[in-house]
Amino acid sequence: TAADLGVGFDPELVLIHPSPWKQVTDAARMTFRTFWSLLHRDSDVGISKLSGPIGIARIFHLTAQADIRLVLWFTILVNVNLAIFNLLPLPVLDGGHMLFATIGRLRGRALPAGFIHNVQTAFVVVLFSMMLYVSFFDVRRIARDRAPSAEPEAQAPAASATEPATEPAK
Repeated sequence: TAADLGVGFDPELVLIHPSPWKQVTDAARMTFRTFWSLLHRDSDVGISKLSGPIGIARIFHLTAQADIRLVLWFTILVNVNLAIFNLLPLPVLDGGHMLFATIGRLRGRALPAGFIHNVQTAFVVVLFSMMLYVSFFDVRRIARDRAPSAEPEAQAPAASATEPATEPAK
């Protein structure tokens, strides 16, 4: 029966169909909460809890096994995250290009090309280092999840030397 399989109907379950705009704004809200948590001193969210390309691929794989709707939701979340991240005023990102253009406009002349090149090179190194750092933790999480359980399996107690051994009947 369904009860034996652990499957049943949940009368509390409500199916909703949020609009695309609501889904995008919810994803943006989650993104900003994550950024805030990363910067907030009292938060337990650290850069080691983030996921890089390896972790994102793993989550896509896990969601694909569960439900295609989760894959679509996660795709929205990743895209909104990338869009917001790309607008941050960090050199090499679009937000950094806008920052350099704004500074150049306020100064009345563009920033020196050598300066922009050096700053962007430094930030490429920083971003790739962060990507490698979070990817290291992604690999650790995958290895931890695939590792056999650390608890020894319960085994039948061995026959004691004081108990007589039983021989099969002839």
